[in-house]
Amino acid sequence: MSTTFQGKLAVVLGGSGGIGSALVRQLTTTGCKVLAASVDVEEKLTALAAETGAECIHLDVRDRAAVMARLQPLAPDFLILAHGALGRTGTLFDQPEESAQRLVDVNILGIQNCLQACVPAMIARNDGHVVMISSVAIYPSLGQPIYSATKAAVHSMAKNLRMELFPSRVRVTEIRPGRVRSGMHAEMFDGDLAEATRRVYDPVHCLTADEIAEGIFWALNKPAHLCVAELEMVATEHVIGGVRYNGM
Repeated sequence: MSTTFQGKLAVVLGGSGGIGSALVRQLTTTGCKVLAASVDVEEKLTALAAETGAECIHLDVRDRAAVMARLQPLAPDFLILAHGALGRTGTLFDQPEESAQRLVDVNILGIQNCLQACVPAMIARNDGHVVMISSVAIYPSLGQPIYSATKAAVHSMAKNLRMELFPSRVRVTEIRPGRVRSGMHAEMFDGDLAEATRRVYDPVHCLTADEIAEGIFWALNKPAHLCVAELEMVATEHVIGGVRYNGM
């Protein structure tokens, strides 16, 4: 077994979500200590902790003071930013203010809060790995205009961060998933998972959260001199620029 993770600490934001929890399950089998943070209900966090042995806490990435207080003292070796909000389906000229602001606060400023809390310690020891999850929606994606804009920002932030960290040995990986059957897309239809399944998941053989987590794990497990800067993962029948379904 690889020694990459033994005795190390990984912090996974969105740790009880689809991709986050799948990664937590993988990491906790390696000898890596894992802190999974999420805004999920306590019962879900408790269940994940019991299943994996990870420490699972409630943490809202929008709360800068709470993020700094909880994460900064940890100085993690791996920071995986798997949290995210999707928002309601619609157009750029028809988005509720509260929904749009939430996407910006979670998907952009929430990432910055976590980077502020964890990256300086990585620089100080000249070692660490940050994983940021954007999306193929950066290209962009009809029906998800604010989400697409925030994920384009994440793509830009990942590139910026890599330049800012040079010449340190702190690595940055951007993961760009296509359609993942994670349940997150229910947000597009006011929480109606059945409608999301009918209109978003069933028309294509979607990726699974486990498959995306395997990609993240693969990137984390590379030797220190090798940085997987970008990894785009899509379903075989998900062609960028060609994904439009009846009913969307």
